[in-house]
Amino acid sequence: MTVCKLEHISKHFRNGETITPLKDINLEISKSEFVVIEGPSGMGKSTLLYVIGTLLKSDGGSLFIDGRNVAEMTDEEQTSLRADKIGFLFQDSNLIQALTLRENLEFAEKISNSKKDCSAVDEYLEKLGLSDRADYLPHQLSGGQKRRAMVARALIKNPMLILADEPTNDLDDVWAGKIIELLNDCCRNGASVVMVTHDEKWTTNATRKYSLEDGILVKL
Repeated sequence: MTVCKLEHISKHFRNGETITPLKDINLEISKSEFVVIEGPSGMGKSTLLYVIGTLLKSDGGSLFIDGRNVAEMTDEEQTSLRADKIGFLFQDSNLIQALTLRENLEFAEKISNSKKDCSAVDEYLEKLGLSDRADYLPHQLSGGQKRRAMVARALIKNPMLILADEPTNDLDDVWAGKIIELLNDCCRNGASVVMVTHDEKWTTNATRKYSLEDGILVKL
């Protein structure tokens, strides 16, 4: 089963000069795959995740999610797709600043079609060592705690596709390893993961590995 398919995707930015971080990207991701994209910062890896997540429109090519051409979806349908089927683990915190950590998780679960019961929030708080921070606001959390909170917020809705941008940043090796194991568990349970990283330490269980070089996706 194909979860996500990119056909000839390109992306340009113009700021005095034209920068093309994505050039003719072709990638097909199947159910339960763990795909890793390696490479140094500033090479377009995050841009690729934003395009896959429908948060950034490509300038060429086609993107299919769950069998549907994203270009043929309305804005409302794309919003519903992101809420129901895509889990985002991006560099910038997507926690709602006015809500406590527990409320953030409850909200993420509510806007998705997840059928988990109320115990799921406590389950993820415990898994990620955040039970004693449940009633804290995001600004009261450390960098590492925010990172783990974002993992909980992304996974609690049982997404079909997880997009992880350097998910081990701000974490020591113990917690980084636990996050990678959680992502592996998601794959074993039927989700697909696309993770970008510059640290090869956490890529040993990848189904496939790529490098993004001068806008071109190269299989390793």
